Amino acid sequence: MVNDLQTLLPHGYCFSWQKDLLLLHVVANVLIVLAYFSIPITLWSFVRRREDLSFGPIFVMFGVFIMACGLTHVMDIWTLWYPDFWLDGWLRLFTAGVSIGTAIMLWRLIPIALSLPSPESLSRANIELKAEITRRKQYEAELRALNSQMKQQIDELESLSYAISHDVRGPLRHIEGFARALADKHPAPPDHPAQRYIERIRASVHHLSDIVEGLLAFSRASRTEMRREHCDMNTLIAEVAEELAPDMDSHVVELKVGALPDVQADPKLLYQVFYNLMANAVKYSRDRAPAVIEVDCIDDSGDDLVFRIRDNGAGFDMQYAGKLFGVFQRLHHSSEFEGTGIGLANVKRIVERHGGRVWATGETNAGASFFVALPRRVRAAVERSADPFTGASDVPALA
Repeated sequence: MVNDLQTLLPHGYCFSWQKDLLLLHVVANVLIVLAYFSIPITLWSFVRRREDLSFGPIFVMFGVFIMACGLTHVMDIWTLWYPDFWLDGWLRLFTAGVSIGTAIMLWRLIPIALSLPSPESLSRANIELKAEITRRKQYEAELRALNSQMKQQIDELESLSYAISHDVRGPLRHIEGFARALADKHPAPPDHPAQRYIERIRASVHHLSDIVEGLLAFSRASRTEMRREHCDMNTLIAEVAEELAPDMDSHVVELKVGALPDVQADPKLLYQVFYNLMANAVKYSRDRAPAVIEVDCIDDSGDDLVFRIRDNGAGFDMQYAGKLFGVFQRLHHSSEFEGTGIGLANVKRIVERHGGRVWATGETNAGASFFVALPRRVRAAVERSADPFTGASDVPALA
């Protein structure tokens, strides 16, 4: 190789050592080298600032390729005076390898690059997205307006229900009073139809009075101001049991009450909840000997305290469980179990006002379990259901 270097001549001999021609080639190559070396620096700065780039390797490869090209121009200047053509050849071979590798990577990226959206398509998509956002905002405004209108209609319906129920109590008392006076002062013979008619009038008045009182209680459950305070659940259940004692004395009832955690709630409203549920348990298990009613807390580890009221009574078909808490719907005929169909709707309304939820499970002739989940901490409550009188004519409710 030393001998070759002694026989090889620098490129300056090709230019006959003309100074102007040598200067032209040196200046041109220097400018090319400066440009080539600045491009990788620019790419490196861009990649460093954009860490989210998906094609980082191709930027690196392209920078090495450009740098290698710049070095070949450096060798063009060097070999004008020094015949290091072996070094120049190896450098050019390295540049060729990097060039081929870069070209292969570019060909592999072409399908990916073609799949990228163009600026025009991005612009169209942006316009469509803005239009969709505008439409959704309009829909949301319309939905809020409809919700407001529905809420107003529900409030008007409840106000009308309250007013009618309140005003009906007076005439009902009059009908009951006159029917009782007629039976007492002008008694009909034992087998006369009039006696039976008077009894049916009084029974119907009593049933209608129960409905009116239920409607008033249902309306008051929404109107009554919430007064949350510390509630001792064991004491509350004991008070409910004492109130239901006359009903439980009519048949054998085993009441089992577990250890219950305290809650933050309105004690009067919460009393109505557990009175309704326990009264239902007593009523629907009166044909059992003995009737077993359990009240316990099955979950006190999470954000909600879950209470359960379970009985071994008549139960219900689970196909109605989802709509069990409608108003004026009965699962059992009034000849089997008396009721108005309002009690469970009232329970649901009160529990939701406390920010909780209520549900039930059961099986026909195998008992039912009602669950009341109350928040451990006070949170926003559901003020209204979509329709307080939900449920079609074939949807039952226990009350």
